[in-house]
Amino acid sequence: MNGYKESLRQYFSVQVKALRKKRKLTQEEMSEQLHITVRAYGDLERGCSCCAIALLFFLLMLEPDELAAFLAQMKKQFRDQDQ
Repeated sequence: MNGYKESLRQYFSVQVKALRKKRKLTQEEMSEQLHITVRAYGDLERGCSCCAIALLFFLLMLEPDELAAFLAQMKKQFRDQDQ
């Protein structure tokens, strides 16, 4: 189970940063949208943590096609890890 936590933390970290840059948001603006502190967001981007609340709000920020791509890639990553 810890392997999945680490994979999710790493994957989420990359995706959150990519979305922030794509939408041209500052870390402060992104942290506000995720309803977490700027410090917590910085930890999230560096892969030091993965907050369930932030993940939920991140998923709500995504457009339908972005959400589908995010979930498909995450499934693939977990499947690859199982093998």
